[in-house]
Amino acid sequence: MAKKSKTIKCEFTSVWDDGSEVTTPCIYDPATGEVTPEVSKGRIPEGCLEREFITLPDGDEKEVCPVCHGFVMKTEMNPGQGR
Repeated sequence: MAKKSKTIKCEFTSVWDDGSEVTTPCIYDPATGEVTPEVSKGRIPEGCLEREFITLPDGDEKEVCPVCHGFVMKTEMNPGQGR
């Protein structure tokens, strides 16, 4: 049986080009990078989405993928790539 990874309660924020920011509670799984925000019950911003990120309890921010909106972005080095 697979061991379930430990999740972290944090905040999910979306920033819009009309100046709006929407922040909701979120669950982050650091093992997979998956983010599961609650759905906002407030006003839906107008305009285009500029940025999404999570804020961890220690204040660290992690950017969320602008394509899938469900995982944090990772910076990784790939040995042998680009040669």
